[in-house]
Amino acid sequence: MQKLRAIDGDAERVGFTFSFQIADGGKRRACCVRVDAPNFHDASALFRERWPAIESVARDSVRAADGGDGVIALELPTA
Repeated sequence: MQKLRAIDGDAERVGFTFSFQIADGGKRRACCVRVDAPNFHDASALFRERWPAIESVARDSVRAADGGDGVIALELPTA
């Protein structure tokens, strides 16, 4: 997890990774979502705000899984 730090409005965005597990149709997968944001608070707010879309994509990926490494990695685009 990234450290919280004070930044200017002009500073770069930092990538924060949120991990969770999702199950669908008897299959379970580990998932991680990278969110680019200026700080952890904004990243977690974006993650919660966009959870319905994240969950939908993750479930679709579980259904389509071909046995790979069992990890689904998603990157959340910034607005």
